[in-house]
Amino acid sequence: MQGKVYRYIGSETAPLQLWRQVSQSGEAWWFGWSETEMYLPQRLNGTLPNADWERLSLFNADAELRILSQGTQITTLLLTESIDLSGDWNLCEQYPECKPGDHILLGDPPKSAAGPTTRLYDVAFPTAFDYGIELSPHKDKIQKVVLQVCYYYDSAHRLRSVRYAGIKQFDEVRR
Repeated sequence: MQGKVYRYIGSETAPLQLWRQVSQSGEAWWFGWSETEMYLPQRLNGTLPNADWERLSLFNADAELRILSQGTQITTLLLTESIDLSGDWNLCEQYPECKPGDHILLGDPPKSAAGPTTRLYDVAFPTAFDYGIELSPHKDKIQKVVLQVCYYYDSAHRLRSVRYAGIKQFDEVRR
């Protein structure tokens, strides 16, 4: 599988409009941050907060739309293995090797949870993390919220980019 990175050179600037132009089907997710707000990865439900994004990513199994702001310059990229674009999109990078992987976000709901919960805690941070994935306390299983990614490698097998692809629940039997 080959990874491709396209740069947007058109005039449309609304992130959701761009996403609808390139996104295929299936559940989509997003995360982003601005100077004053940080949004964890969560399901895309049709709207985004109005913010001056420093980084905004919309993603699903097929692609990631990545909007980066550096001062007054905004760069819009699409990372994909399966979508071919033309017109307002220029192919700027190709990676001969692409491999799927997982990153653990958080796991194991607190024992005090009376039932299923999407609110997870990490003792290093005094706040709840809510990725919208419901986990239940369980004595025989370890449950995790996992970020699905695609690793893009160059011809020398150096990792060059990581594309976000989805979020899921992962269960592992306790030993």
